[in-house]
Amino acid sequence: MSDEKKKDPLHADLRRETFFLPPLKMILSFFDKESRQREKEKKDDENQEETKEKNVEKLIEKLSEKEK
Repeated sequence: MSDEKKKDPLHADLRRETFFLPPLKMILSFFDKESRQREKEKKDDENQEETKEKNVEKLIEKLSEKEK
């Protein structure tokens, strides 16, 4: 039987090999990071829209003052 183990290198290598699975927290934090980035992008988009609206309002006010 010991001769059979020596002849089969595939199984011998698997016994010595160590498999690593990352901790669940590491995986979850990766997805959490992506979701936070998406939320931040949405907020940035909203802020840009608000500033555009304010700029348009200011321009309208300036134009209306010039007409008077």
